[in-house]
Amino acid sequence: MFPTAQLRRHGVFMCREARHLRRHGIECDFLVGRPWAPWPLYRIGRWRNYGPSNPLAPPDGLRARRVSYLRPPGFGFRRFEGASLAFGAMARARQWHRAEPFDAVLGVSMLPDAEAAAIIGAKLGLPVASLAVGSDVMVYPDRMPVLWNRLRRTLARVDLPVGVSQSVCARLGETGSCRREPLCIYLGRDGEQFQPASNKAEVRARLGWPADSIVAVYAGGLVESKGISDLAAACEPLLNEHANFHLACVGDGPSRSALAELSARVARNEAVFLSGHVAPDEVPRYLQGADFLVLPSHSEGMPQVVLEAMDCGLPVVATAAGGVPEAVIDGRTGLLVEPRNVEQLRGAIERMIVDAPFRTAAGQRGLSRARDAFDPDRNAQTFADALWSLASGTKRIDV
Repeated sequence: MFPTAQLRRHGVFMCREARHLRRHGIECDFLVGRPWAPWPLYRIGRWRNYGPSNPLAPPDGLRARRVSYLRPPGFGFRRFEGASLAFGAMARARQWHRAEPFDAVLGVSMLPDAEAAAIIGAKLGLPVASLAVGSDVMVYPDRMPVLWNRLRRTLARVDLPVGVSQSVCARLGETGSCRREPLCIYLGRDGEQFQPASNKAEVRARLGWPADSIVAVYAGGLVESKGISDLAAACEPLLNEHANFHLACVGDGPSRSALAELSARVARNEAVFLSGHVAPDEVPRYLQGADFLVLPSHSEGMPQVVLEAMDCGLPVVATAAGGVPEAVIDGRTGLLVEPRNVEQLRGAIERMIVDAPFRTAAGQRGLSRARDAFDPDRNAQTFADALWSLASGTKRIDV
């Protein structure tokens, strides 16, 4: 949940929010938990991400300190992860607090970060806030019922619960354990980077995309929970039927093979563009060069890529998952379909391909909505006000 040298998009949403909060007098410093990966473990597969070859890469002058904690592989360990993270971070938190006292502890997700934040906050006598960002409350507790109970116990210790969408806040409310009504905050984006292209033809030329094509862009991890197999199944007949249609996928992950196989099956060259990992600063040009965004996720909190696409003037085809319907107005700023419904997804994508007037109008309406309802600075002001209020009653203790 924090950018690293090899994974610069990890946690970039929170770094952007920290930059917005800074404008309102809130300074955020980061304690970043990294699973302990001793040699030779960090030379093997995914554990390489946690080794010395992949250090933290704090953007925008943010300060971050790494803490190691025990995190064996496997989903089952999630029930212990919050306590393990707190144990690993406690000494560094005490040390930092002694040198530069801070006023509150903020978790960047409910599981496991909020549990660790609550433990640290109690030890230091500090109030605790935590974000709920999506899978931490919408997916994990359903996959392992014991996590629902851990979520309830954690929320009972969180002074300020914050959801990134109304749907996430409603889910928090279902626990019956919130000490106050969850605060909905739509996290900030970079308005200077994400805006309509001044010259789309020029952007496409730099990307190597045909100037006269219709390009659907997907941006995010290539993982099954994002509906990548559904995307491939929906697009295959459309790529064969519409010679000017192209699919661009920005990102990487284990489901890349499904898209590579799709590309091999389609009867024309470069019908599918696979970018692989790209730096965060490169993502805007992929959105600016496209005609519409497609996001077939099975579950979501409030996907930043939807709002970023709307900032770039793109209409959106997406599943009605989590907070997506709060951003995408079906038939106005895009088209919503049921999760896992390939036929609906195919039909929505095809309408975007063939109905240019709707595509253009929906993009313009989406741009206006993004700037109005999801104004980053206004949301950051609300968040900052809540954090100022939370910290104002803090009583310091010796540590």
